[in-house]
Formats: sequence, structure tokens, C-alpha cells
Amino acid sequence: MDIRAVTTLASGRSAGLPGGFQAWEGGRLVGSLTLFAPPGHTAEVSAFVPTEHRRKGIFSALLAEAETACRARGAERLLFVCGGESADGQAVAAHWELDLDHSEYVLVCRGPRPERPKDPALQLAVPQDLEQVAALTEAAFGDTPAEARSRAEHTRSDPAPQCWGLWEGERLLAVAGVGPAAEGLSIYSVAVDPARQGQGLGRRLMAGLLAVLPRDRALVVEVDSRNRPARALYAAFGFKETRRQDYFVRGL
Repeated sequence: MDIRAVTTLASGRSAGLPGGFQAWEGGRLVGSLTLFAPPGHTAEVSAFVPTEHRRKGIFSALLAEAETACRARGAERLLFVCGGESADGQAVAAHWELDLDHSEYVLVCRGPRPERPKDPALQLAVPQDLEQVAALTEAAFGDTPAEARSRAEHTRSDPAPQCWGLWEGERLLAVAGVGPAAEGLSIYSVAVDPARQGQGLGRRLMAGLLAVLPRDRALVVEVDSRNRPARALYAAFGFKETRRQDYFVRGL
């Protein structure tokens, strides 16, 4: 069996980390593993082995390569992404005795959406805004300065994602990333200045995004299942819960 690193997948945000690995046997692809590594010490893993090639050690071989690469990058744990309705995925998690870390709901708002007035305070971030974006996400998410800067640099350097900010004069109050997704556009890393939370800025940010993003494109967000206020906020803007994603953890 030949295990090959894949560097062309879009998931490799971290320098030096492959996008994933593929298993080949006799010129045939028999398994694949994708890595998604946002800033921090956690890497997300998604894997698939066709039914006829299971119980041959393919997943174990792919995982061994992924763990080696993630350790070299400094990752401390892996999160295995598993659909809440996937009996096979849940069975694998049980077999490997993986603990459930958390669950998220995938919410989708499908177009066409009604036209909304644009908020003049909502603007695309430019390179000069990098430090403010990093400072806000550091405060909102509890990132380290290095993690926050890496997150901010990704939204500015990658040609696909955009970084939208809600401003009050020269001060950045809220921020969100927008990038391509299989179903349309993904809204992610939504953050509000902790000193200004509870003032409706999250709702204003979402209303502003719905006004500037293409009205015929579906919008996708992922929300922690325990975050009821956020789920209610998105529901108020027409987002519907479509599926649950479970995240099982494995330490390195």
C-alpha cells in the first residue's frame, strides 16, 4: 500500500502541514484522509475508506501519517469529524474509544434572499487592519497572539476568503470571515469585541453581511450545539439547521 501526502487540498492553513493523505493499492485509490488545521494546537480529521477496503488497516496507516505530520507542526490533539447520523462513523469512534469533545449544527440560509439596506459601517478589511483584526479575535476567542495573527493573516492572504469588519470610526467592533463552501458561502470566525457584547453588534453584523453577500447564494454557518443564543440569532435571519456534526478527540 502506497501512502501519499496531498498538498493541493484547501484545508492546509498551517505552513508545512499537508492537506491530507491518500492510500493507493495497485493503482487504485482505496482511502483518503483530509486535514484541517486552523490556528492553534488542534487539527481536524475527516477520513473515508470504501466499504470493500475496510478492515485492512488502511485507516490506521493514514492516521499514523497524519499524526506524524501534526506532531511535527506542534499539534496537541486531533478532532475527528463525524456526521451525527453516520452509523459507520459513530461505530469507528466507539471502536477507537474516542471521547466526544463537542457537537455543532450546520445551519444554511438559502437564496434568493430579500434585499436589505447596506450598513455603511460594514467594510472589507484591508492589510492595514491586520493588527486590529488579530487583537479582536484574540480577545474574543482566547487565542494566543500568534494564533490570532495567523487567523487574521489567513483571511487577508488567501485569495478566496474575505474578512468583513463592523467599524465605529477607526475602531473595529466586530468581524467575520466569509469563504467558499460546498453549499455556497461559509460564514466563520464571527467575533464581537468583548467590551461591546450585549449591544446587538452580532445581530447588526449578520444583517450587514446579508445585505452585501450575493442574495442568490446559500450561506452556511456552524454553531456549537450548546450555544443557544447564537442558534436563535441565526434562526431569526432565516438559517435552518440541516445536520449535526460530532467532534471526537484523540490526544497526541
